[in-house]
Amino acid sequence: MASADALVRAGCYECLLDAYGEYDLLRQFPYAKDAATLGAIRAAGLIARRQRELGLVEEGFVERARSLAATVSSPPPWLPVLLDIVEALPAGGGGVMRTPTSDLDLDRQRRLRVNFDLWSARLREAASTDELAAYMWLSFACSQTQTRDLTIDQLFEPVAALSDSPLIALKRATCRRLDAAALTALATANPRFKEVAYWLGLIDVGDRKLDAADRHFEDAYAWRQQWPTVTHSIANVAMTAEEFQRSLAFYDRTLELEPNAVDALLGRIRALTYLGRQEDAIATADRLIALRWFVGDARYWRALNESELERNDAAWVDVEEAAKLLINADVPKLAGLIAYRRHELDVSRGRFTLAHTRNPNDCETSFYLGVVDAELRDWGPTADVLIDAARCLQESENGYVKEIDTIEASDDPPARKAAKIARRRQYIEKGRRQMATAWFDTAVACYNLARKSEALQYAEKVADDQQFGARAKEILSRLR
Repeated sequence: MASADALVRAGCYECLLDAYGEYDLLRQFPYAKDAATLGAIRAAGLIARRQRELGLVEEGFVERARSLAATVSSPPPWLPVLLDIVEALPAGGGGVMRTPTSDLDLDRQRRLRVNFDLWSARLREAASTDELAAYMWLSFACSQTQTRDLTIDQLFEPVAALSDSPLIALKRATCRRLDAAALTALATANPRFKEVAYWLGLIDVGDRKLDAADRHFEDAYAWRQQWPTVTHSIANVAMTAEEFQRSLAFYDRTLELEPNAVDALLGRIRALTYLGRQEDAIATADRLIALRWFVGDARYWRALNESELERNDAAWVDVEEAAKLLINADVPKLAGLIAYRRHELDVSRGRFTLAHTRNPNDCETSFYLGVVDAELRDWGPTADVLIDAARCLQESENGYVKEIDTIEASDDPPARKAAKIARRRQYIEKGRRQMATAWFDTAVACYNLARKSEALQYAEKVADDQQFGARAKEILSRLR
């Protein structure tokens, strides 16, 4: 019994599993049954909480704790409420809370809100007497907005009697923020604290240390494969590192573990889109829409992929639905492109104008707006918008050149480095073609506005261009 109690206070996930096993064995001895059953309830509750705060696959430990509690003749009066709280508390810790992604998540939030006063009082009262109560008080208090005015020291006052245990030290290291030094110290003192790798990976992500984050998440995954939060984290890091095939593989692994993980479905759509797999991206968007989560995002990405397949009518329906749910610059920008392809120039100009208002620093939006103005022969706005667009595109190219220099000097693996550089060179080439178009249309606009010196200046920029050279030379012949 003392060994099992010590494992609970040791606090690592493997320690808690071992403690539960020892208590369960001790329940076979009549003289130890009652104490061992309470110990098993305590360990099961702690395992259930650790699984959820880490985002591990949950294995029914709350139900095991309830079944065990039903066999205890005189359980502590606070025990049923404590198990209700274990069941209701959301995932997350250290200020890193998972966004609700299911009706169950929303119901848990509702229960916390409705029962806050009762549960807070009961937890604070029991926190000094039992490891499960102490851990749940801290899990509860560290995550609730109603307790934000309390300092960390004030939050930990009710558990002072247990403050020396690694179990409580772990909560202090993850209360409201993640403390890298404290987490590392725990893992150094007890190498069985394997779960620490996940939290250290989250810290690295926040610090933009993607390679370090990837190593920590890989360590965590090597320890536990049934861990959708880690597989999702690996996928997100791979997405940020522009390793889209690896990202897709880990989104798929996440969905194997959690088929309705809507954030992973959204990530999968993005990865498939960047890989040019439009049909698969559309099919995944259909799945996400059917679940009624992130519907605006799913509609946007479905519209983007439909437009790539030239299904412009279907894309228009989706992007207009997305506009009802998302307020950003990307949706009207895409709508402007789709409307342009549908030869609805006035509609296209309106959408591009809205996108430009929301994000005036998007070079492509300015470029497309100027092109539509040119097709409408509205020469004043054409010249003004495209002159700014060309300047923006040149600054963007300069930025890509600097990024290439940074990538070349980095410690990235050669394959990742080559892929990143190739992608930026594609962006540069695309930007140069847009600049050439902007210069030519600006020359035409200035010519029609009788702004001859500007028309001459911009026509000369594309006089040798393969696409625009002949027409630019014709303008120059008329000006000279």
